[in-house]
Amino acid sequence: MLRASLLSLWLAATTAAAAPPAAQAGASIEIMVEDAAVPWSGPDGSGYANDLVRAAFEAVHTNIKLTVVPYARCKAYVMQGAVPACFSMSPAPEQKGYVALSDQPLFEVYPRYYYNTDRSLPATSEQQIAPGTRIGIVNGYEYPASLAEVEKRGAVLDRANSEQANLRKLSAGRVDLALMMANQMKTDAAIVQQAQVNNVGVAFHATPMGSYIGFSTTHPQGEQARKLFNEGYRIISSNGRKNEIVRRWQLR
Repeated sequence: MLRASLLSLWLAATTAAAAPPAAQAGASIEIMVEDAAVPWSGPDGSGYANDLVRAAFEAVHTNIKLTVVPYARCKAYVMQGAVPACFSMSPAPEQKGYVALSDQPLFEVYPRYYYNTDRSLPATSEQQIAPGTRIGIVNGYEYPASLAEVEKRGAVLDRANSEQANLRKLSAGRVDLALMMANQMKTDAAIVQQAQVNNVGVAFHATPMGSYIGFSTTHPQGEQARKLFNEGYRIISSNGRKNEIVRRWQLR
């Protein structure tokens, strides 16, 4: 009887030691999320990407806490190792050694250059953007590598805290172009409506990009959270849960 009791205690201790930290203590993994990317991620914690991330961790029985912050802070904190994860992120050179992206993107984004329709079209492609052209971008966002080439040729990157702010600056003539992110859920009409401007339109497109959840390579929970998410995302992609979320947001 004593031997059996000791064996039971040993098994219990071994199981607890092998369990993920979040599962052991019932604690949540903190994940930061952008506050100004409706419909992917909104200021109230709702969004298509938010629902995907929640569903993926639920599928592997892991509690998470989403902390809604400006994207620049989200990105800085995950790169500094202050939080385990941040979304939505796209690949960028500065992430190397600091951030490991999820195996699969949460969604694809299609960068679009907008112009002020009250003025002449400043260019019809990135190759035609002239030196001195002011381009509105969001502080901390990742953009196609081609934008760096545009900047090298003399374009001026004007940073704001949100895409809506950039469109308002474009409408007022304070920038010449604004680089926006769109897809089938975040349409051109929705982008313009959110900014509440009526004199902007699409000039041309840039190279599509994937948008991922990024995990800290230095935070103690970063690698564990990455593995859990990847497994959970695989599960919801195969059991229909991801498709349910896609349909629900496409109908909005």
